[in-house]
Amino acid sequence: MLGCLKKELFYPYPPQRVWQVLTSQDALATWLMKNDFEPCVGHKFQFIYSSIPGFEESINCQVIELEEPRRLSFTWQDKMMCQPSIVTWTLQAVDGGTELHLEHRVLETAFTGLQQPMYSPRFNSQHNWQASLNRQLVAPTLTSSSYKLQNNIFEQPTSIILNSYLNGGWEYKLNQNLPQILET
Repeated sequence: MLGCLKKELFYPYPPQRVWQVLTSQDALATWLMKNDFEPCVGHKFQFIYSSIPGFEESINCQVIELEEPRRLSFTWQDKMMCQPSIVTWTLQAVDGGTELHLEHRVLETAFTGLQQPMYSPRFNSQHNWQASLNRQLVAPTLTSSSYKLQNNIFEQPTSIILNSYLNGGWEYKLNQNLPQILET
C-alpha cells in the first residue's frame, strides 16, 4: 500500500444528519464537488474537480459499500491513476453528536499499475522484452503523461487531484465546508 489518509472529526449533529450531507447529491456538490452520486451499491458516478482555475477534470467513482447511516465506501480514480483508490466514511453516534471517520486508501498499484515485469508471448525472455520496451521509450517525444520505466515497473505520473486531497484538501473540506452545510 502506498498511503492511507485517516481523519477523525466530531460534528455536533446526529448521524442521520451527517449521513444526509455525505449522500445527498446537492449537499456533496456544495461542500465537496459537483457530482452525479446516488446512494446505491454499484452506482457509478463522477465528481467534477474544478478547484484550479482553467482545469476541470472528472474523478470516476463507484459505490462499493453502503450501510445507512453508518458506512459508505466508493472507489476514486482520475485519469492519472492506473487503479482506483478507496474512500470510506464511517459514522458513529457519540454523546452530543457524530464521530466521522474518513479513510482514503491509495494502493501502490494506483500509480504503478504493474507490480512485476510484464512478459509477452512473442518474447521468450524478460531481457528481450525489456530491450524492446527500452527502444520504444527512448523517444524524445515523451510527455508528462507518458509512462516511464524504472526498476522494471511502469510508473504513471502522480495525480494532481489525488495529491491535493491527500495533502490538505480533505482536511479543508471537512473542517471548513462540511460544517457550513450541516448548519443549514
